[in-house]
Amino acid sequence: MPRRAQFASSLAYLVLAFALLLGGCRVSLGGRSSATPAVVEPTATPAVASPAPVTPAHTPSPAGIETVIEAPTPAPAPAATGEQRLTLAGSPDGPLTLDPALVRDADSAFVVRQVFRGLVRLDANLRPVPDLAERVRISPDGLTYSFELRDRASFHDGRLLTADDVKYSLERATDPALAGGDGRKLPGWTYLRDILGAEERMAGQRSDLPGVEVVDPLTVRIRLSRRAQDFLIKMTAPPAFVVDRWDVARGDDWWRHPNGSGPFVLDRWEEGRLLVLRAFQGYAPGAPVLQEIDIRLGADALEPMNQYERGQLDLVSVPQWALDRVRAPNSPLSRELRVQPLFAGSFVFLNPNIPPLDDPEVRRALIQGFEREKIARVSLNGVVPPASGIVPDGMLGRTWPASLPAYDPGAARAVLQSRLPARPLQLYTAGSGVPVTLKQVYERDLGIQAEVLLIDWPDYIQDLTGGRLPIFVLSWVADYPDPASFLTALFHSSSPDNYLGYRNPEVDRLLDMAAEEPDEEARARLFAEAQQRILDDFVVIPLYWDVSYLLVKPRVQGLELTPLGILGLERVWIAG
Repeated sequence: MPRRAQFASSLAYLVLAFALLLGGCRVSLGGRSSATPAVVEPTATPAVASPAPVTPAHTPSPAGIETVIEAPTPAPAPAATGEQRLTLAGSPDGPLTLDPALVRDADSAFVVRQVFRGLVRLDANLRPVPDLAERVRISPDGLTYSFELRDRASFHDGRLLTADDVKYSLERATDPALAGGDGRKLPGWTYLRDILGAEERMAGQRSDLPGVEVVDPLTVRIRLSRRAQDFLIKMTAPPAFVVDRWDVARGDDWWRHPNGSGPFVLDRWEEGRLLVLRAFQGYAPGAPVLQEIDIRLGADALEPMNQYERGQLDLVSVPQWALDRVRAPNSPLSRELRVQPLFAGSFVFLNPNIPPLDDPEVRRALIQGFEREKIARVSLNGVVPPASGIVPDGMLGRTWPASLPAYDPGAARAVLQSRLPARPLQLYTAGSGVPVTLKQVYERDLGIQAEVLLIDWPDYIQDLTGGRLPIFVLSWVADYPDPASFLTALFHSSSPDNYLGYRNPEVDRLLDMAAEEPDEEARARLFAEAQQRILDDFVVIPLYWDVSYLLVKPRVQGLELTPLGILGLERVWIAG
């Protein structure tokens, strides 16, 4: 899912690393070999290694045998003493929505993930495990998933959660009425379309969702229309979260005071100032240790680094300008720094449906004329690694090499001078400094005019969804650790997150084949070919992969930082 750029402008620093989830409502599949956050000692240069490899979401059982996934054994409660309150800085705008069926950005999804939950969640190794469910049974053919609910699972008001609530939530998340009648614009089109009848329902061709069946009050059976290797991992995303039908019936703004299903209750929301979450003691997998989470908004979220150093925040994303000071050998902050490469990156997109970008030679020249590696190595001082493709290394436990046109400003200049109209190129941003660099390079090296247009984040999201931006920067957080969270989400012609309106039937075919392919090696080859074909259409300039530089107070314990960022806070606690 999109998020504000972590680096490149002071505005971007206002967004804390906790927004780097999954994912990110849109985020990836699988697990990784080790998810323990690294406490980094001071070194001469920042660490920019790739994320640890991610393994498949679950290991299939032998042919003809049902796969059973049990809920993990609850960890012993820590010996927490003192006030269990965590204080964070959020974005100035605050959440755009807390409706799990409609959330699209990483900032909002982080809060949604604390207040609501679904049948399964991602563990610290990014593997799907039961959450509100106690057990998952997968049929030998991979087409039927049976979820057995925990008998104590309940909403925040104490009403027990049943299979009917799950069915209602999935039906609602695939209701085209939520998107003005066009269900293809729903996040559910990305995450829930594998369910039998879901695609037809979102397309307005049927009113029911036959693939979801209530077996008994605590068992729901989901049948798929096709085998989907990433189905269970996509069920960890917000569109699959369980909501209270009676709560939703209160009106369009029900989510401002929701009766949630997750580990924390939305206790108070002061617009532009503060959002307070309170522990839900009835959360079936285990009550949170934290009793309160305070998320500062608006002006109170400004200058988070200074607030952290004054002891007013418990964790903060380190802005680029402060990294050298934080990492200095004599810095008292150096031992509080955690570094985690992320399944997230930043890209420049070239919309092939808007002139003059509908000319592939123009797009190719714009890529040839920009030395993209310098964004990571020079503009960002090497604190992030340059991206060579669209899929981050580490997904499916492998690297993802790809090729782009070689840097050749002379060739690019010759093409653009003969093919570009007299009017300036328009470069859009919601705070990233990359378009400013693009403008300078294009004008200096290619002799073309460009202008940078800054748009507020909420408007930027709307313009992205409407496909109205010609050249724009997008920072993307995987919702699940699988190549589909980048390739299918951003480039499949049917994806609601395809902000380019990009269409390539061969790319669609490869991605559709990869979705059903059970063999991991064959699946990876399909994704690799799709990635290269997209790059060969000259619609994207990969810039860099994100790295989370997070300062965490020593008293904060149990915080799990993954390649998808921080997911849940229910196991975090305060020491002393």
